[in-house]
Formats: sequence, structure tokens, C-alpha cells
Amino acid sequence: MRLNHYGYLPQEPGMVDRLKGYDRDNIPTKTIEKIRKEYMSNPDFTPASAAKASSACEGMCKWIHAMDKYEEVAKVVAPKRAALAEAESEYEA
Repeated sequence: MRLNHYGYLPQEPGMVDRLKGYDRDNIPTKTIEKIRKEYMSNPDFTPASAAKASSACEGMCKWIHAMDKYEEVAKVVAPKRAALAEAESEYEA
């Protein structure tokens, strides 16, 4: 999260739509590693701390936390989904 010289995120047209449409099932490994190294490892990177800067920062912080957790859970769920799909195809055959 980069702040401008006024201390808040600049407005970008369509940013909210891009975040909503982000392909969370295919977060690049390099991206998630950077998030975990630079942000999630920082104990001050919390929505409450970010809210002190602005509500936009708070929202972005919440979104980053959610993407981190989603990617973590998706790693556990993916093999189970694959096994379910295989079992369903065997059952239908």
C-alpha cells in the first residue's frame, strides 16, 4: 500500500471494481510471498492502524488480509475439490 505525500491513497477510477473482480483463485506466488513478507509480518498492519490514516487504507488493509487468508485456505481445499470431482465422475460413469 503506497500513500501519496498527503498520507492517503490516491483515487483511481475503477479501483473498487478491479478489487472485486480480482482473480483470487490465481494469486501469483510472488505476489502472496511479497504480501506475507512486507505486510502480514508487520504487527502494525491491522485495519485499526490503517483506519488512523483513512477509511480507504482500512478497506485496503482488510482486503489484503482477506486475500492472504483466502489463499491459505484455498491450498487446503484445492486437493479436496479435485478428489470430489474425481469421485463424482467415477460415480456418474
